[in-house]
Amino acid sequence: MRRAVVLVVAVAALLSACTPPTPAGADRDLVNGWPMLPAVVMIEPTAPACYPLPAGTASADVTRWPAPVACTEPHEVELITVGRFTGADAERPTPPIAGSPAMRGAYTRCAADAKTLLGADWRTGRVSLSVDVPSPLLWDAGARWFRCDLQALQDVDRFSVATRTASMRGALKPDGGELLIGCVKVTTKPGGATDAIDRIFAAQCTVPHEGEFAGIYEPPDGEYPADSEARSAANLAGCRPVVARYVDVPDDVNFRSRTGQVTMPYDKTAWELGNRGVRCFAWPPKPVKSSLRGAGTKGLPITIA
Repeated sequence: MRRAVVLVVAVAALLSACTPPTPAGADRDLVNGWPMLPAVVMIEPTAPACYPLPAGTASADVTRWPAPVACTEPHEVELITVGRFTGADAERPTPPIAGSPAMRGAYTRCAADAKTLLGADWRTGRVSLSVDVPSPLLWDAGARWFRCDLQALQDVDRFSVATRTASMRGALKPDGGELLIGCVKVTTKPGGATDAIDRIFAAQCTVPHEGEFAGIYEPPDGEYPADSEARSAANLAGCRPVVARYVDVPDDVNFRSRTGQVTMPYDKTAWELGNRGVRCFAWPPKPVKSSLRGAGTKGLPITIA
């Protein structure tokens, strides 16, 4: 609209300089009688709502959202909260990026609201949480919202999005949430080292399985550890007490003689957003047929390799 006004003013100035004769029936007012262009209308998202997405599409990659559908219809995204950037965060010329205080604040809000809806920390389930912001074009037009979007996952390790026909409300409630990560089947890479993990699948605790989710280790805040080996060692050390508490075994010199561990950290982008969590799994030396929760030293006895 502003550019159009500038052009009109420029043309008017040229015409004034030339002072051509006024045709009959014209008053040389270029805007008089013209209908005004309609104001730009931005439809902000509203929550709760569910959205269908093309297969393989992550919510963060969406540039144009489809119309919402009832959550009882097939969908891939559940919008749980719409917040707003305010103050200096809203005065930025471009949308906030991961690592900025604005995005960290938005993530904190989204994680808290997701916990309320799901019944537990979203990271304890086959769930993905994203903080989605307006595109630069929408931001330039005045949009200042952020979306808290949940997606259910088909698996534990590949983050394949599932299609649902129900809300995720209560999906992580203790002792019965349908999307909780519990017992898992752990496979190693063919021909690789015995500790080279290939896949992690959800499994029933009553059938032979190789591992079990024990909880979340939250490293202290700070810069993302750049050294991958140091990062891996820190994750294993941080997960040890998490696994020990879950199984109810001592975190002592005999711990490694009882069980191995699988750690599943989130990436650098998630860290900068405020999610430093590491998923911790018990990985006993042989398959078990029941849950290790509270099993104690009988559930994980000292073994000799």
